[in-house]
Amino acid sequence: MKTKSIERKGVKKTVLMTTMVIGTSTLLSMGILQAATATEFKKTNTIPTNYANLVEDASQIVQNSFPEGYEQANYTIETIDLEYYRNQTPTGKDMSREETAEIGAQALWEVFDVNLEGQVIEMGYQQAVEGLPRSTWNADIWVGDDHSYHFSVDSVTGELFSIDSSRIVNSDTSIAFDAALDKNPQEFIMVARELAEQFNVVHGAVKSVEYNGQGYSDNDPTISFDIMGENGEVALMTLSRYDKELLGINYSASYKYTLEYNEELQKNLQKKVKEGEKFAPSIDENDTSTLKSIDLDGVGDRD
Repeated sequence: MKTKSIERKGVKKTVLMTTMVIGTSTLLSMGILQAATATEFKKTNTIPTNYANLVEDASQIVQNSFPEGYEQANYTIETIDLEYYRNQTPTGKDMSREETAEIGAQALWEVFDVNLEGQVIEMGYQQAVEGLPRSTWNADIWVGDDHSYHFSVDSVTGELFSIDSSRIVNSDTSIAFDAALDKNPQEFIMVARELAEQFNVVHGAVKSVEYNGQGYSDNDPTISFDIMGENGEVALMTLSRYDKELLGINYSASYKYTLEYNEELQKNLQKKVKEGEKFAPSIDENDTSTLKSIDLDGVGDRD
């Protein structure tokens, strides 16, 4: 396999989508919470798949017919060459990778207007984990040396969990945090709402759009928004700060678990902080050799 100019995503991309930290001023330092989240997912504890509370909704049932104007492409399906995926095997209840590849191909065509004719879809199966109690098929598609696409599909129901685009932009634009944009993201909020309505991101009317935070993918600066639907769904949408292009959507089917998991992480981190403050020795203003420390081991552990 040839070397890619874009950093190999694989598990990393899936984990980031599944465990994205919520908000720009959450709890203490974002760095602390992100580190705690990353530590948890390095454990990759698998758990029984949970569909007990899955609501059957006609808008989310996989249809056999193609979207209007769509023509099925002739693509090849291969396996993501990572040990993480080689160690996981689909069960009898899971859809085939061929079925889920086509779900993703149609979504890429609808959202990013990309035709996968002659392309290779690399796919990997992921069992249910603590932050996402539903098994998935994850996919990477590499288009040239500077662009790739990714999608994740529920392996049992066929629901689209996430879809995104990664690229190298031909610009010297900064990926640094934009303080001015943080104070006034209204222009991007308007774009996000229009795109959310255009692509029916929350399967119904959009109630509100809330600024979530900034980041970057490769050298492409990003900005993200929580899209709230009138029906109660919440999705995460990411745009480029460079040119306002849509880069990714994390649909409510999976994003709701991200919100729940991060809320639990924050509660556990707050608990750790309080414990650290309770048992830490007092600091003499003139004694710079004594520092309070917070033990983050076990952050995110379930009671």
